[in-house]
Amino acid sequence: MSANCSPLLPNRRNMAWPFWPVVPLYPYGQRPTLRTEVVKESVWSFDQFQGIFYVVVPIRMTVVRLEPGGLLVYSPVAPTPQCIALVRELEERYGAVKYILLSTVTGIEHKVFVGPFARRFPQAQVYLTPNQWSFPLNLPLPWLGLPAIAPNSFLQTALWPPLPTR
Repeated sequence: MSANCSPLLPNRRNMAWPFWPVVPLYPYGQRPTLRTEVVKESVWSFDQFQGIFYVVVPIRMTVVRLEPGGLLVYSPVAPTPQCIALVRELEERYGAVKYILLSTVTGIEHKVFVGPFARRFPQAQVYLTPNQWSFPLNLPLPWLGLPAIAPNSFLQTALWPPLPTR
């Protein structure tokens, strides 16, 4: 495995996440991102840290290279300038982000980031599990920061175009 740090790392503004009060977890407004190549030229993890009191744990986004070209993003993290720059480096080499997947219904740490992340990659198709924000109110997805185009649902296969194959 190899780790990559962006040239943006030294600047605190590039690690800033101004919407931290939505989920007020440590490190609050700063979210440095560490990109690690898990499978050579195919799979990368992007780790940011969060915590409460003295317990700090990583939150992980996974990016997978698609064989026909492009990238799939699984469970987005905070789209800080540093994080986006690291994804853009992969896009330059392997193609645009084509899919963004949010599979969890309970993981607030990923839910709050999927909308802002998807807006940074407007060409990507967004897939969600149904009933993402059904408690306490079932709010319209655009109110939650998701793109105006309705995201796809994993269970509504009629809306889900087949993923590219060989």
